[in-house]
Amino acid sequence: MEEQLFYTNDEQFSFVSHDVTISCERLNLPDYVAFRVTFSSDRSPIVVARAEGQKRPYFWTSIPEGRQKEAEGVGILIEEYLANKK
Repeated sequence: MEEQLFYTNDEQFSFVSHDVTISCERLNLPDYVAFRVTFSSDRSPIVVARAEGQKRPYFWTSIPEGRQKEAEGVGILIEEYLANKK
């Protein structure tokens, strides 16, 4: 089984950031921690995945590539949500 980002049974969850509801669905991708993310704003959905890095232990990327900065920001928000979830 792939490495868990956090120990959680949540396959779907939502949170609000900057007045936008961010809805996340965990995806079953081999060797990746990945989420399909939709927004309550007009922003297009994005798939973000945590990948191993060369200069740092890991980084967030978009699948397909092309929305890297957005993926990094959304990935950090997901990490913060799951870390603070009780």
